[in-house]
Amino acid sequence: MSNQLQNQNVNARVNSFNGKWDDQTCFNWEMSHGINLESVQFENMYKNTADTINRLISFETVSDLGGGVGAYSRALKRLGKTVNYYDANAHHLYYAQGYNVAHKYTLGDFSTKPIEADLVVCIEVMEHMTDDSIKRTLDNCKCNYFHFSSTPHTNKMDEDWGHINIKQENEWIELFKQHGFNLKSKVSVPTQWSLLYEKAR
Repeated sequence: MSNQLQNQNVNARVNSFNGKWDDQTCFNWEMSHGINLESVQFENMYKNTADTINRLISFETVSDLGGGVGAYSRALKRLGKTVNYYDANAHHLYYAQGYNVAHKYTLGDFSTKPIEADLVVCIEVMEHMTDDSIKRTLDNCKCNYFHFSSTPHTNKMDEDWGHINIKQENEWIELFKQHGFNLKSKVSVPTQWSLLYEKAR
């Protein structure tokens, strides 16, 4: 990607979160609240997450959908996995690239792209997406496993952050089942409401 295009993407006051805040504002908030790769606590949370998932299932390739600052991608890469990183926020992607968290990076709406990997991970992302985008994503995924987390809670920042699609656990389980994913296990990393799905054979 050219420097000119990179600058255009970073400087544009775009909003990929579906909230009141633009991408720059969201990124700045994360940086100032410990959601960054210099935070030992944040890094360790995703190291524990990657180690836990690696013990539960066998996989070599990963697609990280909405990879954010890249903590999960980096933890999986350090385990020797081949990682493809996707995010619609240019600030996230260029930050993650700077830390070499993955093997390949894709900027834009991942719901429109074919996704193929042994394991797909999507952590605290789908609450920002419409049902149509979620269903399209699940239909486009060719994988064996899907590690998923999306907050079931509402809070005063929902409109700012773009939490437009809050669902409860049973709703997510049913939605994934409709698209060929069966619940394999409930896992407590990186959130208490994280779920691990297996693609139906």
